[in-house]
Amino acid sequence: MKKSFLISLLTAFAVLFSMNVSAQTKATKAEMKGQQKHEKVLNKDLQQKALKEARKEAKKLTKEGFKTPAGKLPLDKQLENAWQKQVEIDTDGNPYWYVASSRAIGGNQSAAALQATNAAKLDLAGQIQTKVSQLISATVANDDMGQEAAASLSSMVAESKSIIAATLGRTIPLVEIYRTLPNKNVEVQVTLGYSLDAANQAAVKAIRAELAKKSEELAKELDKLGY
Repeated sequence: MKKSFLISLLTAFAVLFSMNVSAQTKATKAEMKGQQKHEKVLNKDLQQKALKEARKEAKKLTKEGFKTPAGKLPLDKQLENAWQKQVEIDTDGNPYWYVASSRAIGGNQSAAALQATNAAKLDLAGQIQTKVSQLISATVANDDMGQEAAASLSSMVAESKSIIAATLGRTIPLVEIYRTLPNKNVEVQVTLGYSLDAANQAAVKAIRAELAKKSEELAKELDKLGY
């Protein structure tokens, strides 16, 4: 009798637990669905604003005499793509892309485009350096490393812009437009995009390689960033 009662009691607990888990699962799914819906609306709203601003910018640049090189997308489409990239975010609100623009003037279109591209890459390197510096600073703050090691790590990051720039092999050209100036020189505007996650990985890897030349132990601190 007691055994039968115990089995019944355990069965009742199992049913209640199962119902509770099921209710929690449904609630979690509902919350996730609600969050995803919010993010979708947020992204759509940002993209609509970006498209509106891109079209205004396209009209402005066209009035200034800028054109699209042969084989490239129309000016307005290039700008729309670039502006959309700048507002792409994940569910935590973090951007997906680093985006940088630059203008340069040269004796011909190719020379000006090369100068503008190099300047945009340096801008990207600066953005990546800042982000990686923030990540490393957070690691240093949460780690019990010595003051000297922390200083060496921070110093390396502060000097890493050229190291990071050398890793920028996967930049995506988003905009390339040009105009011929009255003195026959050519002005080119270039906008580049780079996957934020890929850029951070490449930067940390490059900085780690440099640190390893001085101290493998110090280089291992960067492994804590998860890259």
